[in-house]
Amino acid sequence: KEENNMKSYKKRILSTVLVLIMVLGLATACGEKQAETGEAGDGGPQAASKSMTVRISAGPSGANNFMICAALGDKVSSVFPNYTISAEISTGSAQNIRAMSQNEAQMGIAMSDSALYAYNAEREFTDLEPKQFNYVIGGYQTIIHLMVPADSSIQSVADLKGKKIAASQGITAQYYLPIILEAYGMTTADVSVSELQLADVVNALNDGTVDAGVHITSYPLAAISDLAATKGLRLLSLPEDKIAGIAEKYPYFSKMIISGGAYQGIDEDVVTIGTLNTLICRADLDEEFVYNFVKTVCESTDDLGAIHPKAAEFNKDNTLVGAVIPIHPGAEKYYKEIGIM
Repeated sequence: KEENNMKSYKKRILSTVLVLIMVLGLATACGEKQAETGEAGDGGPQAASKSMTVRISAGPSGANNFMICAALGDKVSSVFPNYTISAEISTGSAQNIRAMSQNEAQMGIAMSDSALYAYNAEREFTDLEPKQFNYVIGGYQTIIHLMVPADSSIQSVADLKGKKIAASQGITAQYYLPIILEAYGMTTADVSVSELQLADVVNALNDGTVDAGVHITSYPLAAISDLAATKGLRLLSLPEDKIAGIAEKYPYFSKMIISGGAYQGIDEDVVTIGTLNTLICRADLDEEFVYNFVKTVCESTDDLGAIHPKAAEFNKDNTLVGAVIPIHPGAEKYYKEIGIM
């Protein structure tokens, strides 16, 4: 009898050991799966396979692009604590592209025309190696704002001849303003142009040291809203024939509307031109990072919209709008998963 009891006891011990081994094996397997997929069962921060620091070259401090990039970076970093993502101040698309080319930044905001010319090493980017960049996400409108004081006698771009214009540094001053003047038979030689930071453009209009200001941005922009509320502001519209002529020669431009009421004192719609804003990256940026980035952004529309309305436009419905260069493999993987490619 004692011998039978001993055998029974040993069987129970063996059974207990086997159960423990199975439990530990399952726990290990689940942990490995979570590490591979980045899934967290409790909905909390997810695990990335490696730690990364990524800088997004964005735009002027206080401008929409800077705030949007900061919102995107903060959201992705909150989901993947292994990622440190920061928005960096810049003058705009051209500086963003050069920062990425020199690996001072790994991602950057670029208008669709800048992305295309940089990828092909054309226009202002002839000194760069071609095919350095890939498309990531984006597709929201950036619209030309032709600003004059509310009490100005200037009613049309034609009236700018001989006047002082403050244009935001970078692509607006170098390329967009000349395109608009060209539509009216003028060049920058017919006006006096100061290339300034956005804050200085606004200050110059406020102080009356310039007759007009030019900036391209999504709207409403806080700095312009403040100027409209304090100084008083008008935005110049472009006639349909001028818009058609510009779009025919520069197809990345199209007719766009700044809705009436977007800025204080401007009640009617303003008809102007604009292009599309996109987020691009270095072609060698880690594939897993880009996949996690676009997945998090596309699935966080409500959270991002609560931070900045334009950040919510990075979503599944319009994210491929403006993809004029090859899409990064990490982004492509996610877009195929959700059936939009």
